[in-house]
Amino acid sequence: MTRGSNDPHFDLRHPGPPTVLRYMEVPQPICPDDGVLIRVEAAAIEGGDLISRASIKPPHLDFVIGYAAAGEIIEVGQNVSNRHVGQKVTSFDLSGSHAELRAIPVSRTWPVPEGPDMPAAAALPITFGTAYNCFFTRGVLKRGETVLVPAGATVIATVSGS
Repeated sequence: MTRGSNDPHFDLRHPGPPTVLRYMEVPQPICPDDGVLIRVEAAAIEGGDLISRASIKPPHLDFVIGYAAAGEIIEVGQNVSNRHVGQKVTSFDLSGSHAELRAIPVSRTWPVPEGPDMPAAAALPITFGTAYNCFFTRGVLKRGETVLVPAGATVIATVSGS
């Protein structure tokens, strides 16, 4: 059986497994006045992406999935003064990261310093946000408290200020 737009297992109007995904042309996003337009260089695929795709019907046919992506700013909104064209950023929002271009509010972007590659930068907002939420929002961690993180990896911690 060939898959086509009449197959509900392939139609983006229906949630489902990764096999329902396909490349498609969508209108170019418009840079918001309070945002930036990013040329995506790397997109993260996280658990939330998979859960959403498997269980939530996309709101419209041009809907672009994906939470996190990193890339280069190619346009800056007229109300933005803290980002510039050519700057590398990582970003997080509830859609739009799995496209060539992503329009996103500047408040949902963070500059990428020299060093990390773009795939690592793309994965950073979700992992950082998850850790922050676990430790501080849900765990109510306070200054001077200790956390045990059992893991099979090298842990590097940084702090700012005293």
